[in-house]
Amino acid sequence: MRGRKQILKLWDPGKLTLHSRNRLAAEVPGLSGSARCKIPFTVLVGGVRKPRLLVVAGVHGDEYEGVAALHDLLGEIDPSKLRGILTILPVANPQAFYAGTRLNPVDAGDLNRGFPGNPRGTQTDRLAHALFYGIVLEHDCLLSMHCWSKEATVIPYVEYPSGRSSVSRRSQAAARALGLEFMHPYEWPKGVLGEAGVKCGVPCIEPEVGGRGMLTPGGNRVYKSIVYRLLLHLQMYKPADTCMEPAYPRPKVVSHADVFANYAGLFRSQVKVGDTVLAGQVLGITSDLSGERLEEIRAPEAGTVAILRTFASVQPGNRLIQIFQTSKAVRRPRLA
Repeated sequence: MRGRKQILKLWDPGKLTLHSRNRLAAEVPGLSGSARCKIPFTVLVGGVRKPRLLVVAGVHGDEYEGVAALHDLLGEIDPSKLRGILTILPVANPQAFYAGTRLNPVDAGDLNRGFPGNPRGTQTDRLAHALFYGIVLEHDCLLSMHCWSKEATVIPYVEYPSGRSSVSRRSQAAARALGLEFMHPYEWPKGVLGEAGVKCGVPCIEPEVGGRGMLTPGGNRVYKSIVYRLLLHLQMYKPADTCMEPAYPRPKVVSHADVFANYAGLFRSQVKVGDTVLAGQVLGITSDLSGERLEEIRAPEAGTVAILRTFASVQPGNRLIQIFQTSKAVRRPRLA
């Protein structure tokens, strides 16, 4: 059940002209301010109206690689060569984006813990409700594009819902088609956009690329490749091979182990993202304000450094490092 009765008619895909490019904006009820409270999105309509793919970035306000990649793709994808509808939403959370923060500065709400939202709740609740019922549920597949926060960086990987339901299997197939080295099955927390979408029968995948509040040529290439490979998987668009990064032939399905700070102080990493580490290996050192060593950070398991905190000032409970452990490899399907 996809909750069609609750959909806010922000737009009507059936009324858009075939082979067209449409710049639209969602007016979110109850948000204060002016233009910054409009959520701009572009709908590319091909020769038919199905399938429908939504690609969204900027759910957190300090994650930029996906935003930039979607801006670039707006000028690259030709609706006359498209099959179905592609909706591009570069910045889902404008207030957080303008503040440069993960959370909405108005109510300290985390949009990616607020879906499907509440039309009578906080500003973040109302934003989530408008996006989910007004845009997300108009689609057959969802790509939610993330980076890591300003404090850290990440190796490119994709999350997808664990389980064997039909929507989980379709999500996994979409994740596998992206050609990334690492795939991570997840039981997403309540309120994550993908968790809410899957509950309503919409397959969803959530890649993570880059971080540190930066834009990089490499991150841009990876994210554009991700979108193109997903379009190819859904048989919506056939990009040139030069548009896509080389695919890993046998993606690694991973679990993870987190390493947290126990003390406040200065964190000095001794590893890089992508490094292979052994159990017990020293990953970094935390010192107090006088320079005295407080603790050595050691790897709890062997694996690959997937997430690394690059912001050197740390507090107890800050995640310093996440290590990926490989569980198995999966075969990549043939792409049309």
